[in-house]
Amino acid sequence: MRLIVEHSWSSLNKAGEELCGDSVMVRKSAVSFAAVLSDGLGSGVKASILSTLTAEIAARMFESGAPVEDVLQTLVETLPECSVRKLAYATFAVLTVKNGRDAHLVEFDSPPLILLRDHGIVKLPMEERVVNGRKIREARFTLQENDFLIMISDGYVHAGLGGIYRLGWGWDNIALAVQRFLKAGIVDTYKLAQALSNTCRKLYDDKPGDDATVVSMKVRPAVTATVLTGPPANKDLDEFAVKRLMAAEGEKIICGGSTAQLAARVLKEELLVNWVPPAKRNQDSPQQKKGSPPTARLKGVDLVTEGILTLGLAAEILRSSKTVYDLPHDTDASTQLARSLLLADEIHLIVGTAINPNQVADIIRGEPMRMVYVRELVQVLSERGKYVEVEKI
Repeated sequence: MRLIVEHSWSSLNKAGEELCGDSVMVRKSAVSFAAVLSDGLGSGVKASILSTLTAEIAARMFESGAPVEDVLQTLVETLPECSVRKLAYATFAVLTVKNGRDAHLVEFDSPPLILLRDHGIVKLPMEERVVNGRKIREARFTLQENDFLIMISDGYVHAGLGGIYRLGWGWDNIALAVQRFLKAGIVDTYKLAQALSNTCRKLYDDKPGDDATVVSMKVRPAVTATVLTGPPANKDLDEFAVKRLMAAEGEKIICGGSTAQLAARVLKEELLVNWVPPAKRNQDSPQQKKGSPPTARLKGVDLVTEGILTLGLAAEILRSSKTVYDLPHDTDASTQLARSLLLADEIHLIVGTAINPNQVADIIRGEPMRMVYVRELVQVLSERGKYVEVEKI
């Protein structure tokens, strides 16, 4: 079982500011995860620029394995210090995780990371040391499945200052709030980040006195999905393509009528088309305007849809949906496909390269028209942090 770090984050701008002075940078690969939260000095444009540069430099260097000394030296040499207050350009917290387990945390002048395991707060083995004249905190520790990790900027600690909390919300109370949200049944990072952000906003009476950012993370098993779309160029590979799909872990999806028919033939199973129209769709959704073909059923396959049109509509839906919570409530094929792809962390696309002699665009392009939509899907899914692999057959 491969573990990954799921994440979500939310920022509140200081009242009256168009830009947030906090910046979040997340980098992921098949085996690593790196999250940086940087808080720029002050607020507004200058703070935003400084925190963005700090997060970008720190993320790139820690991801490449650079030691803390080199990272801080680069930041000191690259970014300015406030000439009046003699304070650092920006604070930062960096969490890197290998294989979903081996964690390395570095904090510079930022609120401590919150780690919860089985709803209990875990005390991290932090060590303090001075690097290039600056005091940092550092820890290496092992994560477990279902661990939740929370990064916050100073704006959270100071929320409610002089009001409900005389000295501000404070780290202890924030950690307690996280515990309560988890015990109340919140199981994903998006809802946890939104719950904390809404609470922080209320403590500021909807007028944040500082930029406030939360990064919510959870260790969980990776979710995989495999999509078979289009017949292979060589018919002798039909059985190979179907076996590749059926041997894959996670959700199994077929996009394409011809593809579904060849899969039914190889599997010796009946292909049943769901001709009953889906539930009433949102009038503003792209599917309602263009129409989405029905789904079908095939034993052993989780979702069977039409090909080109469904792929195109799914790509259109994904362009305006960052999370599954942004998806329309429709139950048509394209929305179901978009939901499955958004829920997956790793997506394997098995794309048949047979040219359709009845498709003029295929003949002119010299490649299946479906490849146009496959490339769109790969782009939009990659932008959302998904690991996407395309296998042409």
